Amino acid sequence: MNALEACGSVAEIRTVFQHIIEDYGFSSFGFMDASHPWEDDPLLVSTHSAAWIDTYRTENFISTDPCLALARRTNLPFRWGSVSLPPVTGKRKPGAVKTMEAARDFGVNEGLTIPVHYNDALGRRYTSVCALFWKDPVDRFLANLRHNSVKLHVILLYLAQKIVDLHAIEIRACTRTHHFHELQASPLTDREKEVLKWAGMGKTSDETAVILSVSRKTVEAHIKSATIKLGATNKTQATVQAVYRGLIDI
Repeated sequence: MNALEACGSVAEIRTVFQHIIEDYGFSSFGFMDASHPWEDDPLLVSTHSAAWIDTYRTENFISTDPCLALARRTNLPFRWGSVSLPPVTGKRKPGAVKTMEAARDFGVNEGLTIPVHYNDALGRRYTSVCALFWKDPVDRFLANLRHNSVKLHVILLYLAQKIVDLHAIEIRACTRTHHFHELQASPLTDREKEVLKWAGMGKTSDETAVILSVSRKTVEAHIKSATIKLGATNKTQATVQAVYRGLIDI
């Protein structure tokens, strides 16, 4: 962890972490920001072969990778052999099966996926995934895992934030808290935040008026004011903006 802390760039941390995982018997790693499933080209830091990375992208394995899907739904590390795959019932193989078969074609016999879930400074939830590739016999992998999985998990908890921070510095904008000061500054009054909060929880203007002991006209005036201040076009957009900027919690 001291070695990771001393890194000053993503390229440097890539080299240092590669040395670390080699000490644990792994051949390479791939670190991905998996926060947004709809992204076609998320942040990826990897030491696996360029051919594999190209195949992973061109075959769109990012949308069919069963390990990636599971990582978004668990906090615990897991080995690839423990992931359930859909049955092959026809001539066309499911994408999850094709993904894992492609990994084996590149000489990977097993792997360890470590998910890291965290919140940014505005309270937004993010997920990073690190895959550690194993090319030696599987029995050695299982023995190694019994002794080292906890250590690797702790290292990855630190690595995830370090990579994200360094990446943000290098692109001269914090990708996790874009325009942070602008977003954090609140142009809304407490009452405007309150009506947007209740709107975000599905309450109508009439219901919000009863909750706050004010008139419906007052509620709608606050909503209109908040909408204008946030540069939104309607109540729904204003509510989404307020949540995204960390101005309200729902």
